[in-house]
Amino acid sequence: MDVARNLAEFTADITGDPAGLPSAVTGQCRDMMLNAAAAALAGAAHPDGVALTRFVREMGGNGRCTIIGMGMRTSPVYAALVNGSLVRMLDYDDHATDTGYNATAAVFPTVMALGEMYGIPGSKVLSAFVAGCEIAVRLSATSNSAGAIAAAAAAAALLEMDADGVANAISIAAGIADGQVTYSTAGTTALATGGRAAMNGTMAALMANAGIGESASESALVQASTSPVFDQHAVAGLGERWRLTEPGVSLRLYPCNPASHSVIDATIGVAQLHRVQPDQVKNLHVGVTADTLSQLPYVLPTDAWQARSCLGFIAAATLCHGQPLINFFSEPAIQDEGVRAMMEKVSVEASLPSSPLSVHPAEVRVTLNDGTTFHHRVDHARGTPAMPLDADELEAKFLYCTRYILPADHIDEAVSSFRNIETIANITGMASVLGG
Repeated sequence: MDVARNLAEFTADITGDPAGLPSAVTGQCRDMMLNAAAAALAGAAHPDGVALTRFVREMGGNGRCTIIGMGMRTSPVYAALVNGSLVRMLDYDDHATDTGYNATAAVFPTVMALGEMYGIPGSKVLSAFVAGCEIAVRLSATSNSAGAIAAAAAAAALLEMDADGVANAISIAAGIADGQVTYSTAGTTALATGGRAAMNGTMAALMANAGIGESASESALVQASTSPVFDQHAVAGLGERWRLTEPGVSLRLYPCNPASHSVIDATIGVAQLHRVQPDQVKNLHVGVTADTLSQLPYVLPTDAWQARSCLGFIAAATLCHGQPLINFFSEPAIQDEGVRAMMEKVSVEASLPSSPLSVHPAEVRVTLNDGTTFHHRVDHARGTPAMPLDADELEAKFLYCTRYILPADHIDEAVSSFRNIETIANITGMASVLGG
């Protein structure tokens, strides 16, 4: 059986019988959905998110689908575009541990938009999200089009298309998304990539549902399946071994490049264990792997986006102010005199070996003015599968991201809805609550 057909039948099968999904997989995906909603609501406060919403309004995108945090509705295609961009906006979402792919940014906006528009039960929305994210992380090793294809498969299943219909949607999405660039970075690039994957997948499924491509679906599917996108290894163990839980997905505790998160935890650890104050520090040495260093290329950030991938800034700001928050990565914050002074004391070295068991280990050494030296090493950052966020930590993140956008009763309702999504008969109200 060709790969694209295999993916289509997998999607149709699990959305037709959501009760058969492993509890570990559905539990992981409930957390991913709650985390995505938190990231999108935080992104809604950013000027680029406001500008993109204004663009959609001016384009005349009327409809029944909520734009998260913006208090307006639009078409499912435009909702997917904006909400996918908001999820990625601040580097605060999640990623596949092995490939770094941000599957949720493509799939979550798609299933929420169509679920709201058609009043679909929560159990079916969750199972479509599971299918889409599993496909995305499997395809992401060989394709930058994985998000659009995964979103199309999930959307087609929600539209109650059979395996042939899902396959047609997949082939359309593969054509639309051909050559799409990766969307692993945050910032304005996310507007053209994170949201575009969700938009293209949603559009492909709606086109397939309208009958477009039916007459040529077999030939298109054969052609799509010969693409490097559809590697045979992508479907090995599909439906039996779940990449969503092994090697798993990391939920980001900090709104910055995840390659830096072990450094953050190590810096917090050494400061808290030894009660280190910034004015006591003579120098701060950070040891990471060569791969970590390559993913954090900026030496002196010139704007807030670069600061998210500047190891010297992140380590200095963490030592000065503690756990990184959203406002750490703002124009005033990168000009903070105390942080700038601390950056001059930071040295970074690719001194640690890489290992599949520890993707981004970090070791921090602080030397005080009196010559005292403290070390702290972290092999797995909080939020990774080895150190997962517990329910309280994830809900605290949701509260932090939403406290200025949603009223208190809506925050509680949203958390409860995602925690119990399988019991919701119609997610229209659940999605609407996220509008603010």
